[in-house]
Amino acid sequence: MIDIVSRAAWGARPPLERTPVPLSERTEFMVHHSETPTTETVKQIQDVHMDERGWSDIGYNFLIDSNGRIYEGRGWTTQGAHCPNHNRSAIGACVIGTYFTVLPSAKALASLQALYAEANHQTGRTLTRMGHRDGRDTDCPGDALYAWVHSTLGHDAPGPPPPQPPGADTLEWP
Repeated sequence: MIDIVSRAAWGARPPLERTPVPLSERTEFMVHHSETPTTETVKQIQDVHMDERGWSDIGYNFLIDSNGRIYEGRGWTTQGAHCPNHNRSAIGACVIGTYFTVLPSAKALASLQALYAEANHQTGRTLTRMGHRDGRDTDCPGDALYAWVHSTLGHDAPGPPPPQPPGADTLEWP
């Protein structure tokens, strides 16, 4: 089980409405980036979603900050508002920050791995890994994070490089 900061703990406003989704309908895990500074708070994101976009709540099911803290957005069994035609089928996870050319922190990536593993456990199946752009025409979650989602999410990260033989200048390690 992973540690998730509850809505009450981060000071979430109550949703205007909730549409339940049984875990049996969840088949995808969709990664987003907030395209905001890493200092943006979950509360600030909720305020933008509700006050400026007119949504009933924060759009994502979960959010992750650069320190690796996972925050409950809409949670496991509430329909998201993160990607049309995927809000019921996908659990939407947003990494706070902008990741076009750089990856999130190692702590944030580790938490994203843990959240994906927990999502698979909760649903009893391996969910399809997706970046937001797999569901609609957008550049989200940025090129760097998108590549990581499809190459590394759900796989063990590579270990340290093997020791170099005596006299070797360099060895390439993926």
